[in-house]
Amino acid sequence: MTDDRRQARNRFWTSIETITGILFLLTLLVMFIQVTARYALSVAVPWTDEASRFSFIAMVFLGAALCQRSGEQVRITILLDVLPNTLRRALEGLSDVLTALIGCALVVGAIKNAISTTSVQAATLPMSFAWLYVMQALGIAMLVLIAVRNVISRFTAPSVGVTQ
Repeated sequence: MTDDRRQARNRFWTSIETITGILFLLTLLVMFIQVTARYALSVAVPWTDEASRFSFIAMVFLGAALCQRSGEQVRITILLDVLPNTLRRALEGLSDVLTALIGCALVVGAIKNAISTTSVQAATLPMSFAWLYVMQALGIAMLVLIAVRNVISRFTAPSVGVTQ
């Protein structure tokens, strides 16, 4: 891979990390406003519920792609830890294949939902509910691409230290 492509890829992922961090801070701020207004001032701020939901959903799905990229997603590896390296690599590859297949189905569903909700407006925000599904599709599509990349690299990379 050329340095230009590597730099572009790094800038892309840095921007996704930055956007995810901003969404996290936005969610915290909006929830703080909601709780403070409701319990300290006894005032309802109706837009905070939808704003926090929208930012949280976007954060979760972009964060899922980031976790897949760095291998930090939640996994239970108690069985994998005791298996020989060859079998472990095969099962991890199978896990990536299943992740990609399920992710593809989720992307299709998210796109269908985005299309069917384009005319459904949020009650307190000037935006369509379709954006929730667009964020889901985007995050999961990135996750799928990373899972596919993992499968390819797992089965094309030379086995280092693996006894057969």
